[in-house]
Amino acid sequence: MIALGGLIMLRGFSVTNFKSFNQPQSISMAASKIVRHQDHIREVSEKKILKSALIFGANAGGKSSLIRAVDFSRNIVLSGLESVDLSGQFFRIDSENYHKPGVFEYNLLVGGREYSYGIAISYDKQEVISEWLVRLLKNGREFVIFNRNTEEDGTSTVETDIKAGDKTSSMRLSVYFEDYGNEISAASRKKSMLSDIASRSSNRQGIFGEIQSVYLFFRNMIIIFPDTKYNLINEIATDSERKDFFQSVLGYFDTGIESIRSQSHSMDFDKLFSDMTSGDVARIKLDLSKAAQEHPVTLRVGNQVIILRKDKDGNIIYNKLLLNHGNPSDLFDYQDESDGTRRLFDLVPLLYDTGDTSVILIDEIDRSLHTNLVRKFIELFFEKTRNSDTQLIATTQDPNIMDLGLLRQDEIWFVQRENDHSSTIYSLNKFKERFDKVVRNDYLNGRYGAIPMFNGDFSTEEIEDAE
Repeated sequence: MIALGGLIMLRGFSVTNFKSFNQPQSISMAASKIVRHQDHIREVSEKKILKSALIFGANAGGKSSLIRAVDFSRNIVLSGLESVDLSGQFFRIDSENYHKPGVFEYNLLVGGREYSYGIAISYDKQEVISEWLVRLLKNGREFVIFNRNTEEDGTSTVETDIKAGDKTSSMRLSVYFEDYGNEISAASRKKSMLSDIASRSSNRQGIFGEIQSVYLFFRNMIIIFPDTKYNLINEIATDSERKDFFQSVLGYFDTGIESIRSQSHSMDFDKLFSDMTSGDVARIKLDLSKAAQEHPVTLRVGNQVIILRKDKDGNIIYNKLLLNHGNPSDLFDYQDESDGTRRLFDLVPLLYDTGDTSVILIDEIDRSLHTNLVRKFIELFFEKTRNSDTQLIATTQDPNIMDLGLLRQDEIWFVQRENDHSSTIYSLNKFKERFDKVVRNDYLNGRYGAIPMFNGDFSTEEIEDAE
């Protein structure tokens, strides 16, 4: 019997027909036989899984598309097709791809067992056309928990290897499966079975425990894009231990910030949120109405960080985050900080307590940050998650991070744009480089590909002559 919420790790991910990915492209978190950096590995049921993957490549090469593929499919799994924008998400260089499925598949280790979960969507029909959850057995065989398919004529079927002998599971699952059979509704065509069963069932045992645990992988994932405003600042503002940790890291990173303060202000929704739509303000008020006194709501208003909370009488208190740079009588606003420091406010909280987090994905981890800060963040990630199953997948354009003193060969990945404008993914490990090699130099010299290429000769003099 699987333990709900136990170990959950990503072993691999593949994507087909999404943005710059035309043919199936995969990234693997399975560790090779490299002996260095053993602390970057978690061993589960005789399988060795990497804690991180750093993805390098040129601008417009497809690095961000890989993170967006995970984000896109995650949103579909959790909230259905209506939660995503389907327009233009297929590989648009070939217009026929509009009529081909977008496919997203995850290879997971859950509680010591291995699973394949995948979902395929139709861009033109705007529906889920295939979804499967399969337990991969040690003898190479598969145990199908569910496999739903929609045929060209619109008929839908669900297959399973769950036998009628397991009466409780079989009877309960059959009820859910009926919703995805021949009489499938328009609403069900846009939903994932995984999320539907997980949200409707309170059973945490047996097959249902397996379904719930796979669902938790998606729910507990954290994805950060360059414009993401990660609101773990909530916890920094209210938890003294987290606050102390955050302040110490900011000091360690030489930001000049000695302490974090907050200052109370009178609440004026109209003035504070003058640049927001009435709908956004209404949603903020709704969040506040649901929030308990001990759970404030942190918001980014422009370049300010504000913390809204209720006092014991239910009144809303507005606190603005302020930063002490050595003069307590003259505190700095969050908006006064550099882009790099504000970026740290989004990243550093991740290091404190990963909890049930399955995987952290960061697009452009190096944005606005010095190389040394990025290196130290990665080092701190390994240190703080030493006994955790949390994984880090991040994209970067900083070649200085490509260091075998920092990373294993199988943790370094490349995304390259090919002549047909599609992206391919491959690992440094395929080049069989020595552990002591300065791979950064070879990368910049083009040995591994995935670097900017320049077409022909370019001269400003020629342009001036033409004018």
